[in-house]
Amino acid sequence: MIDRVKTGSQNKKKGTRAENDSADFWSKIFNSDIRRSPRSGAFLSFPGDLTDFGNSILKEFVVDSKFGIGAIPKKIEDQMVKLGDEAQGKMYFLEINNIDKEPYIVMTRKHFARLLKELQGSRKYEN
Repeated sequence: MIDRVKTGSQNKKKGTRAENDSADFWSKIFNSDIRRSPRSGAFLSFPGDLTDFGNSILKEFVVDSKFGIGAIPKKIEDQMVKLGDEAQGKMYFLEINNIDKEPYIVMTRKHFARLLKELQGSRKYEN
């Protein structure tokens, strides 16, 4: 029999670790104090999973971090792999349109980080 409490606790630990890894990644990119939000965004003053306690462009974003096999639908993952192969070293993104809804953009984290870094460079942020 599966111990659902134990399984849930293990998944929570993995999610927390993934959020901390994400916070470390963004902290290094922007040389800022980005941390996992208290109680993972459960407080209104800390929406999302990551909070910038420093002064980078991420202060303008609410960041939610997903982890796990089901976090990215297989169809989108396959399209991103195909697009990456076709991009020949260029940055790339996938636009997903849904009838009567705002389209979504999917791109790799490294490409998004590059765009944010360039945008931050065009604005005034002091660390």
